[in-house]
Amino acid sequence: MPVYKASTNTIPSNVYAREYYYKLRRECISAYGGKCQCCGETIYEFLTIDHINGGGRKHRIKLGGGSNYLRDLRKNGFPSGYRVLCYNCNNSFGAYGYCPHHQNEN
Repeated sequence: MPVYKASTNTIPSNVYAREYYYKLRRECISAYGGKCQCCGETIYEFLTIDHINGGGRKHRIKLGGGSNYLRDLRKNGFPSGYRVLCYNCNNSFGAYGYCPHHQNEN
């Protein structure tokens, strides 16, 4: 029986998956303005997509997790109801219902 060896020139599939995810994530963040809508942060690695009216966890579970929600946003033409926030502002909205950047405005 012949023995098959893996090519030493192959790139693991997880590398392609990671590149696809980063490209898709960057596309979605750009479509929603490319900066935090609260504090103005523009460093890509600090940014995330936020469900304006909550329900993000349910939405991701419904779609099966992973990058499926990003594909869903793109497939639906980047619908309203979403925004870009940095992780700090997003966490504050989730935990406290407001962001300290705008605490005195209410």
